[in-house]
Order: sequence, then C-alpha cells, then structure tokens
Amino acid sequence: MDQTSQPASAAAAVLHDLALQRYAMRLGADYFIHLAGALSEMFDGNLLTGLVFLTIAQGSVQHLNRPAQFNAMAVDGVFPDELRRPVSVLGISQFLGLPYETARRHTGRLEKMGYCQKVGGKGVVIPAEILRGPEVQALVRANYGHLRTLLQGLRRGGEAMLPPQDPRWTRPGE
Repeated sequence: MDQTSQPASAAAAVLHDLALQRYAMRLGADYFIHLAGALSEMFDGNLLTGLVFLTIAQGSVQHLNRPAQFNAMAVDGVFPDELRRPVSVLGISQFLGLPYETARRHTGRLEKMGYCQKVGGKGVVIPAEILRGPEVQALVRANYGHLRTLLQGLRRGGEAMLPPQDPRWTRPGE
C-alpha cells in the first residue's frame, strides 16, 4: 500500500466512525425522548419528578444490581422491600446535579402522591407494591418497547455501517 492511500483510508475510517456515532446518538436521543415523555406523563407533566422517582428506584437497589445481570432475589424483576436501601435527598441532589431544595421538593411531591416513603431519618425508598402497580407497569412496558426499538436500530446500523464503500470516501485507484 502506498503512503497516499493511508491518509484517505484513515479519513474514511474517521468519517465512518463519525457517521456511526451520529446514528447511535440519534437512536439514543429518540429513546431518551420517548422515556422522558412517558415519565412526564406519569407525573402530571413533570419530568423532573419522574427523574427523581427513577433515581430513588435505582439507587435503593444499586447494591443488588452489581454486576448488571438478572438477580434471583428480584422476584418478577422487583426486589423485596427489606433489601432496599434508603436514598438520601442529598444523594438524589448530587446524582442529578440539582439544588438540594429542588430534590427535596420533588421527593416531597412523590411522598404526597404515594410513590415513595421515608425510612426513618435515612432517606426514601419506592416500595415494591408501587413498582408492581399499574402506573409503573405501564412505564415498564413502554420502556421495553422503546428499548427494543433502540437495540434493533443499533443492530441495523451496525450492519449498514460496515467499512465505507462509497467512492467519495476513497481516492481513485485505491
């Protein structure tokens, strides 16, 4: 291979990677927007309350989800309440990059709506009965469908984004 072809193939690889990254970004953005819409709908149009809800739900069982795999303790995908660890409002605030008062207000809203409960002075948890309830189950089903669409799109994109054969990406004679 002569030296003039190496920069062209390197440029083609960069274009290929950039195109694949942008394709994946578009699919990921579509997935996020659909999940955000479903969360917003569940909490009367308030996406931030939905993000706080997810943060509590995930944070309280984070210790049980390492490594990321199915866990037999999660009967029907939901861990028993006694295995949950309370999530502090400060932890929610720091994780989401929110002011403490904003995290406290949304956590209080979730408590009033019956979606979470305080555990002593340690923090809050989302009880298993809420996670098995019809609103959360509808969110789980919607998320599953959107996640399948994301994964199918990534699979198709990976097949479509094989090393570029487009003549615009290579020099004549290569």
